[in-house]
Formats: sequence, structure tokens, C-alpha cells
Amino acid sequence: MAPIVSLLAEEVIVQAEACHQLAMFESSVLFARTEGFIPAPETGHAIHAAIEEARRCKETGEAKTIVLNFSGHGHFDMAAY
Repeated sequence: MAPIVSLLAEEVIVQAEACHQLAMFESSVLFARTEGFIPAPETGHAIHAAIEEARRCKETGEAKTIVLNFSGHGHFDMAAY
């Protein structure tokens, strides 16, 4: 991980999360079916976190702007899907 990411996490500017691979791929497939773009697995982790945060907001009624970085397509990762 880049030192800047570690610093941002330490300063509580960003929050690091872990997710299971299967859940990440499920979120990536949902995204692909909804948006028409196949994400790379690395991007899929951000997508999964964004979807989970949106679900939490829906449950609590909290309004939030959720931003993620779509950093690459998954055309070379089709075997993983």
C-alpha cells in the first residue's frame, strides 16, 4: 500500500475496510449489470464498499454522498468472474 494511503488512514481522513472476495464479485456483477461496465477486481472492492455503505444509509435513513474511484475495467479478469 502507498505510504500516503497509510497516512490518510492513520489521520482518519479515509477508512480502510476489508471484504470477502465472493461478496466483492457479487457487488461487481451487480454493478456491471446496472451500469454496463465490467470492473477490475481491484475496483470491485471499492464498489462493494460503496454498495454496503449505501445499504447502511438506506437502513438508517441517513443521507450521504458516496464517491468511489473506478480505476479499471475487468476485461482481462473474465476468468475470475
